[in-house]
Amino acid sequence: MAPERQSYRAPRGIRDVLPEEIPLWEELEGTARRLARLGGYREIRPALLEETDLFTRSVGEVTDIVEKEMFTLRRGDSSYSLRPEGTAGIARAYLQAGYAKTAPVQRLFHIGPMFRYERPQKGRERMFTQFDVEALGSLDPRLDAEVIDLAASFFEALGLEGLEVRLGSMGDGEDRDRFRAAVREYVGDRLAEYSELSQERFERNVLRILDSKHPGDVELNRGAPRMLDHLSAENREHFEKVTELLGGLGRRVVVDATIVRGLDYYTRTVFEVHYPELGARSALCGGGRYDHLIRDLGGPDLGAVGFAIGFTPTLIALEQLGLTPRIQEIPPEVFLVCADEELSQRAFRLAHQLRSNGISCVYDTEGRGLKSQMKQAGRGGHPVALILGSDEAARGTVQLKDLTRKEQNEVPEDGLLEALQRVLGSAPQG
Repeated sequence: MAPERQSYRAPRGIRDVLPEEIPLWEELEGTARRLARLGGYREIRPALLEETDLFTRSVGEVTDIVEKEMFTLRRGDSSYSLRPEGTAGIARAYLQAGYAKTAPVQRLFHIGPMFRYERPQKGRERMFTQFDVEALGSLDPRLDAEVIDLAASFFEALGLEGLEVRLGSMGDGEDRDRFRAAVREYVGDRLAEYSELSQERFERNVLRILDSKHPGDVELNRGAPRMLDHLSAENREHFEKVTELLGGLGRRVVVDATIVRGLDYYTRTVFEVHYPELGARSALCGGGRYDHLIRDLGGPDLGAVGFAIGFTPTLIALEQLGLTPRIQEIPPEVFLVCADEELSQRAFRLAHQLRSNGISCVYDTEGRGLKSQMKQAGRGGHPVALILGSDEAARGTVQLKDLTRKEQNEVPEDGLLEALQRVLGSAPQG
């Protein structure tokens, strides 16, 4: 009895990127790499799987990521999690590589998948690609302005004009303690009005309440204390310097005291890049400083700042604005047509020869006739068809058809590469 046929699909919230979509993804990746490298950022590829404790310690136990969203694997007494964000793993790799001692200032970037078990919806997936930029090892406010400018430049390179940088501060040290006390007093006076989740967070991490998405909490938080009103002189100077530097670049900066990044490691500068034309979904990306994360992971107390851009929401924004680049797949340059089945081995060898010389090519593998193969060559968008026939084989030649100009010539095999290079070099670019 034959086994029952099953139909398999990708897990919910995880999708395939198909070949016809790849050119658009390569455009995003290429733009990210080009801009990052212009700023001296080097690519890093940290591990997909980390010890769970790395995220618990850095991201924070009282966060949605740690409490609800991590994909965690357990083996005996060991617990590992697929990375839900990039910063913690990059900081761990920075320390493990010894950079904190040998070359503390590192400009790093990463493009790759992250994993969060959350409810899939438009713009939110369980496996998603991020562009992460991290400048580690310095407290210099110029780095804050540099990474913010890089984030905005990425979207500008994709065609978005009129961006808005919303800038805030999470403070540090004693001013964070004063702010936490002020928030505790404010929330405590009306705690019964807050959501059940925020009431639970009141004792464990009161600042998480300010990050609540519950509509009632959002309304209550409108009157909450502002971190900017509690900054120390040093932290206020840092904030004002970042604002001044961005203004000097012509960036439109809006001071926004309501920005609260959802992860525990943030200090001082926090920011979001917005495109106001998108309305309620105007936020394109966010980031900020995490000056004590390296220390918290066992290294020296060194500053760091960075951001993350999700590719899926970026593509949705581009599509909504009609800015999705029209990028065509580039087909192989040559289609080999066999007029005689007995020449299939010769076609196979010729394909290998062309590929070895940097010319892309394919050939028929479905047993089509000559006419069907020529139609296939035309429909496939190949610039050139090489026709292998018995008479040409006897003469040591090949028919070279320029499908763009509709011209055909018989070419000696020993001059084929030169002839192809002439035709392909003068062909219109797709």
